[in-house]
Amino acid sequence: MNKHVTTPMWPNIFMLSILIFSIIVMAVILPVVSFMFFFTTGEEMRMPAWAGLVLSQAGIIGIPCAVYLLIHRKNIREILPMRKLGWQNWLMVIAMSIAIYPVVQLLNVATGMIFGTPIQDTMDEIMGTGGIWLMLALVPILPSIFEEVALRGIVFAGYRKVKIFAAAMVNGLFFGILHQNFNQFSYAFLLGVFMCYFAYYTKSIWAPVISHVVINTIGSILMFVVFNTDWYALEAVYDPYATAPPDMVVHIITFLILGFIAVASAGIFIAIYIKFRNHNLRRNEAEGIITDEHAAAVSAGEPIPKVFNVSFLLVCVTGFTVMIGMQILMAVML
Repeated sequence: MNKHVTTPMWPNIFMLSILIFSIIVMAVILPVVSFMFFFTTGEEMRMPAWAGLVLSQAGIIGIPCAVYLLIHRKNIREILPMRKLGWQNWLMVIAMSIAIYPVVQLLNVATGMIFGTPIQDTMDEIMGTGGIWLMLALVPILPSIFEEVALRGIVFAGYRKVKIFAAAMVNGLFFGILHQNFNQFSYAFLLGVFMCYFAYYTKSIWAPVISHVVINTIGSILMFVVFNTDWYALEAVYDPYATAPPDMVVHIITFLILGFIAVASAGIFIAIYIKFRNHNLRRNEAEGIITDEHAAAVSAGEPIPKVFNVSFLLVCVTGFTVMIGMQILMAVML
C-alpha cells in the first residue's frame, strides 16, 4: 500500500478538507444561492430537510471521498477492504449494535438537555414530508455509506500501524467532529470507537456499515413511533425541550429508566464483543491474516507514525471551532 495511505497525515488532511468544504458550502455557497433565488423570484429559498441530508452526505462528505479515492485508486482495496464477514459476524455485529443503542440514547438525552438536539428538527421534517419510508430510505443508508467510507475507510487506513486503542480514539473523535454539534458528538464518539474495532477485527468495511445501518434504522423507527403517538416518555428522549406535561418529571423518569437499561445492555454488548473478538482472532489466524498491524510493523522494524501532529491538531481546532460556532448559532436562533 502507498505510504501516504497508511500514515495519518493524508487522512487527517482529508478530514480537514471535509470540514473546510462544509464551512464554504454553509457560509458561502448556500447564502449566495439563496440570495440569487430571492433576487430572481422574490421568495425566500428554504432547502427541504431531506435535500439538506443528501447535500451533507453525498456532497460535503461524498465529494472529498471521491477525490481522495480517485487519487489513491490503486489502493482502493486496501482503503476499503470488503472481506466477507460470514454469518456469525453478521449476527454478532447486529446484536452488538442493538445492545449499544440504549447507551447511545442515554448520551443523547444527557447532552440534549445541555446543548439541545439540532438533529431533531431535521428528523421531524423528513418524517413529516415523506413519512417512515422516506426516513428509512435516507437516514439508515446515506450516512452508513458516506460516513463509513470516510471514517472507517479512508481515515482508519491511515492509522492501521498505530496501536488500535489510539486509532479507535482518533476515529471516534473525528466521527464526533464530523457531526458538528456537541449533542451528536457525545454518542458519535462512542460509536466511532466501536465501529473502528469492528473494522479492525473483521478487516472489512462491511462490519461498521452494517452496524451503522442497524443503529440508524432503530433511531428512525423510534422517531416514527414518537411522531405518531402521544408517548411522552419517548418524546422526552428525542426532545429535551418537549412541552408534554410534566416536563421535568418525564425527563427524570426517562433518564433513570434509560440508565438502568443502558447498564444492562452495555453488559450484553461486552459479552457479545468478547465472543466477536475471539472469533475473529481465530478466523484471521486460520486465514493467515494479520490482526495487529502495529505489532507486525514494530516486529519488522518499520517506522511507526505519530498520532499527534500538525494535521491532527488542525482537524481538532477546526472541528471544535465549527461546533462552538454552531452552538452559538443555535442559541441565537432560539
